[in-house]
Amino acid sequence: MRSFWGARLWPAVLLVWVVRLAVVAFAVAGVWITWLSTSSWVDVIGAAVPAAGLVWAALVVAADSPGWLPAGVAWRYEIATDEGREYHHAGLANHIARRDPGRAERMLRLGIAGGGVPQCVDLMRLLRRQDRAGDLNALLADLAATGTPQQLWWAVHRFRDEPAIAAPLQGGVAAHSDDELDHEVHAALLADTGAFDEAMAAHANAVRKRAGHDPGKPSVEALLRTARALSRAKRYADAERVLHAGGNDREVRDLLAVVVRQRGTSASVNS
Repeated sequence: MRSFWGARLWPAVLLVWVVRLAVVAFAVAGVWITWLSTSSWVDVIGAAVPAAGLVWAALVVAADSPGWLPAGVAWRYEIATDEGREYHHAGLANHIARRDPGRAERMLRLGIAGGGVPQCVDLMRLLRRQDRAGDLNALLADLAATGTPQQLWWAVHRFRDEPAIAAPLQGGVAAHSDDELDHEVHAALLADTGAFDEAMAAHANAVRKRAGHDPGKPSVEALLRTARALSRAKRYADAERVLHAGGNDREVRDLLAVVVRQRGTSASVNS
């Protein structure tokens, strides 16, 4: 990656150091002029304190900040000098995505090829903004099949409020997990997307993983989410089946009573 971007990265490094050296030179010149004009150590110390602050800011903080330099220069500097540059690489791609989305996509795919998860997340957002559902689904399927559980969990967390993206990623988590919660969360996300048959299959997997012990509260929350989505779709029998797996939890019992009434009302109307 470094050789590929060398022509663009190292001028940014030089520019950062030029800025740093300019600030240092300005501070040193101020102290020197103060000494020549007064020859007073008190005045020199008074000038040296703020000058030292300028030098510290230039060397440690200021020249690396997009607030001081153009954001693209700052990101390129970080990519060239930091071994953890995959995060900065994603930041640079996001910086140019609005005006040059094709180039941003190439940069993100380059980062993904190097194993970077942040680039996956940012590429998902870029594809979504461009309404490229086919490419987005292919990327989700590839990440679900090849990502580690930790990578997938991180990506799911980033898209927890977007079930259409989180569901296939959570499916990758569940495929390698014996934890019932992973399967119940997968069911809930699938139900939120309207994939009710797939949600019931994921719920059945969770029931098998449960092996007879009472579900904990987080699992109950996923059950409730699945059941509510099924109920809204008027799949009352499936909602009841999901809720029966929730044991004696009060919220589960309350929702089950509501679903049973809704099922009875629906049956009487249809008859």
